[in-house]
Order: sequence, then structure tokens, then C-alpha cells
Amino acid sequence: MGDQAAELLKALFPHLRQVMVNSIARIGKSVRITAICTAPAACCPGCDTVSARVHSHYGRRLADTAVAGQETAIDLEVRRFFCDNPDCAKKTFAEQVDRLTFRYGRRTVTLQRVLEQVALALGGQAGQRLAERLAVPVSGPTLLRLVRRLEIPAVPELTVLGIDEFAFRRGRRFGAILIDMDSHRPVDVLPDHTADTFAEWLRQHPHVGTVCRDRGGAFAEGAERGQPGIPQVADRWHLLHNLATGLEKTVTRHRSCLKPPQPEPEPVATPTRASGEETPYRRKIRERHRDVQALFQRGLTIDAISARLGLDRKTVRKYAKAPTAASLMRERPGRSSALTPHKQYLAHRWAEGCDNAQILRDEIAARGYLGCRKSVRRFLNTLAQHNGPRSVPPPPPAVADVVRWIIGRPENQSDQARQDLKDVCGRCSEIAEACRLARGFATILRRRDGHRLGDWLAQADASQVKEIRTFANGLLKDLAAVTAGLTLPLNSGAVEGSVTRIKLLKRQHYGRASFGLLRRRILLAH
Repeated sequence: MGDQAAELLKALFPHLRQVMVNSIARIGKSVRITAICTAPAACCPGCDTVSARVHSHYGRRLADTAVAGQETAIDLEVRRFFCDNPDCAKKTFAEQVDRLTFRYGRRTVTLQRVLEQVALALGGQAGQRLAERLAVPVSGPTLLRLVRRLEIPAVPELTVLGIDEFAFRRGRRFGAILIDMDSHRPVDVLPDHTADTFAEWLRQHPHVGTVCRDRGGAFAEGAERGQPGIPQVADRWHLLHNLATGLEKTVTRHRSCLKPPQPEPEPVATPTRASGEETPYRRKIRERHRDVQALFQRGLTIDAISARLGLDRKTVRKYAKAPTAASLMRERPGRSSALTPHKQYLAHRWAEGCDNAQILRDEIAARGYLGCRKSVRRFLNTLAQHNGPRSVPPPPPAVADVVRWIIGRPENQSDQARQDLKDVCGRCSEIAEACRLARGFATILRRRDGHRLGDWLAQADASQVKEIRTFANGLLKDLAAVTAGLTLPLNSGAVEGSVTRIKLLKRQHYGRASFGLLRRRILLAH
């Protein structure tokens, strides 16, 4: 090869600078590079003795990263050296090229690192598909073997340790993730979330300074048993979440107070037919009288009219003798049905806003109605036709909205939300008291005024809201960690983010990853 081509090749492949390239050729869809080692001596891997005595030569074929989307292979001629150290167990050894080869490797160091990162990021099957697109085909099981061969770094000295649980199988099997809160990197994964396992891990790592955790009792117990007296910090988000759970129960108990008082519904008239109103019966008589009189005036006989109109002769004679159609009409008594005694009740309930035929049918069934739901629905349709569109009262606020108004930042809420919360508190004294205490705790939490927690606990203990008292009793059981959480800037946000990342890693293995493989990916694919 020319000198310029060799320099260009070494610029493209920096790891080939310790070898001499003889040729480069394209064979099919792959690029083949032929090279030989040029180092005058090599170091024995057994005793680090440098030797220059060559024993023999042999060829190695190494897969390398792709060139312009084409597979690349290096045919490298390497040498075997004698080890001149009589105390070394190795008599001969093969030379290794720095940053190019490794013992028993059939890939270059660069390609090995690339495939390791692909396996850590995507796993087996997805990594296999990506490797094929990168022109370095490799199977999924091979990628997983690369992950299993990687060394897990040792746990460093931790100033603050974050811990939280995650699910191997939702609702059945759980593990625990441990995070260095300074670097936000995972340091270990536990096979379960019990106090015994966490306590044993702390005994093996006595350099942990502080534990940042959620409100789970297992982690609190494990920290105390593993390192008695170790400072613990309760996460603020979990404290606020526990408060919101209690508020939700309180608001749910007083759900009826959320609905604003409705004005008395306007009376709705039950549809009735006026005496002079045109009915199908009256219209039929009027049209028949007109037709008979028209034919009779033209001179047709009774028999001819009967044949043309398809009426009986007696009927034709009656219509022919009647001077007006009104003289043939007679008042019919109003028809009654099983629904008639209940129409006023249905009209009143419809005015109140209830238009569900099944609900109303069940209500009047308790009053003695034996008819069907369709009759109720037909009557409701008649009410809607005669009374026009009905104003529907606005729905009451949802329980979740009320809880969000209470514990949310007031400056981030709209004027309408603040007014709605004020109205709800005005209708229910217990919700108003819960709102006052909850907002007081939220202020302590956001400002990290942990020194004010004692005064708030005294107010909560005297409260009439049982959910607030229950929440305060829970804080007393974990007072030191809660006070630290309301004072120090530490939180479990980094831990929750790692738990979210674990969910992605689990789904890449479709739930079939063993604990060992999943642990390595969690710790190394960060």
C-alpha cells in the first residue's frame, strides 16, 4: 500500500497504529484488512516479563466496526513468544495489540465495547435488530452473554443513600433499588424489599451516612437494625401524598356538601289536550264530511259514494244529512292509564333535573306503579316537547379537584377554583377545618420549616377531622425522619426516576429477565 493510503487508514482506525497494514480489499459486502504486528517484543500476561524471542506465527480474524455500512474484518498475523522467566507457569504466550485485541477475542476492543453498550441499552432481541442495521450482526443471546461478563463496580462511600421499592411482578414480587443521592447513580439492587435484606446490606456497607426513603416501615426498620441511630430522611412527596389520601377520605365522607344548593324547580305543567284542540279523531270526521258532501252535491247516489269512498251506506247517509262536521263530533272522556296517578310526581322530578327513565320507573314502582319503563320514557319526551329545553344545573366539583385545590399552591390556581373552594368550605365546617390544617402542613413542607411541625401536630391532635388526626399520629411514629424531611433539601426524586427507568428495562425483556441480568442492566446501563 502507498504511504498516503496507510496514513489515511490509520487515521480512520486509530487502533491499527501498532500494526502494519498490508492490504485492504472488498470481498462481497465486506471489507477485508490484512495486517501484521510490528512490535519488537511482548509482555507475558502471567508474569509481566518482556520477551522478544518468537516461537511461531498464526493468523487471527477479528470483526471490527462497519465502514460505510459494510462489514469489516481484520486478518491479523500475530506471534507467539517464549517466556524467559523460569518461574512463570506459561512457557509461551500470544502477543496482544493494545486497544485492538484481547485474549480469546474474535472482535476488536472497539466493537466489543460498542456491542456491550447496545446490549445494556436495548437487551437481546432489540439489540440484535440494531446490530444488524449497523452491519455487525450478532445474536441476542450473545449480547446477553456480553452483559453477564461485565464487572459490576464496587459500592462507593455514600454520603446519602436513597432507597425505594419496585415491582418485579406487579402486586406480587418486589425488589429495592439503592441510589447514590450525590451522583444519582444506582449502586445496588436488592432481591426483595424486606427489612432483613436491607439491614444486612447496611451491615456490609457501614460507610453510609444518611438514608433517604419513603414512608415504608420496612426500610425504616431495616435502617435502624442495620446501623442503629443512622439519620433517616422521609421524602416530602410521600408526606404530601399521604396527606392527600387522608383529605380524599374526608371530602368523600362529605360528598353531599360539594353540591351547591339548587333553587326550587319551577312547576311543570302536565301536558293535557284542550277541548277545542284538533285531534286525529276530529280531523278524520272533518275530512270525511267534506268528501261526502262534495260528492253528494255533484248528484251522486248514496250507493255510488259508498263504492267510491269505501264506506258503509249508513255512514254515507249520516254524513250526507249532517249540515256541519261539528254536529257529528262528540266529546270523548279522557283516557287514563297506570301512569296517570304518577304524572305529577314525574313532572316534579323532571323539573328537578332527573330525566333517567329507569330511575324514575323504580321510584314510582315503590309508589305502586306496575307499568314498564317505555311508558315513563314516552311521558318524559312529552314533557320535553311541551316545556322546551330544561336548564341543567352544573355538576358538583369532583373529590380529586377539591383535594387538589386544598393542597395545591394557591398562587397557581384560578380565581374560579379559589371561589369554588371557598363555597365548599362555607357549606361544610369539617372540610373547612381540614383545608386549614392541610394548607398549614403544605406551607411547612414547601418552606422546609420543620421546626414548626410540633405546633402543627398539636393543632391536628385537637382537630375534629379524624383523617387529619390519623395522619398526624403516623407522623409521630416517624417523627425524626419526618422532621428531617421537612428541614433538609433531600428528596427521593432521583430514586423515583430510577424506578421509572427500571420499568423500561423490564419491558425490553418482556418479563423474562432473571434477577442477575436485570440487576446488571440497572447498574451498568445508566
